[in-house]
Amino acid sequence: MLKTSKFSSGFMLGFGVGFVSRDLLSVENSMTRPVVKGFIKAGVTLLEKGRESVAHLFETVEDLLAEVRSEKKVENEKVVAHAPTKVKVNVSKSS
Repeated sequence: MLKTSKFSSGFMLGFGVGFVSRDLLSVENSMTRPVVKGFIKAGVTLLEKGRESVAHLFETVEDLLAEVRSEKKVENEKVVAHAPTKVKVNVSKSS
């Protein structure tokens, strides 16, 4: 089987459909117009749903990233609070 990328497969399929559709969408063949219109409508709907899904995914990832940053900040503050402090002793020589 021929190995192709998703892009090249989609490109070849789109090119083939475009090449064939010019004959199918001619004025004499008006029966195919509603069918093609239905496919286009379904494609647009699918595209919109896909965009919504991707937006929801990015929103979820951003929320998780904010939570992780917040937890990391709290952990760093605990480490700093429990870290021993260096006491500076000023020893002056008396004469």
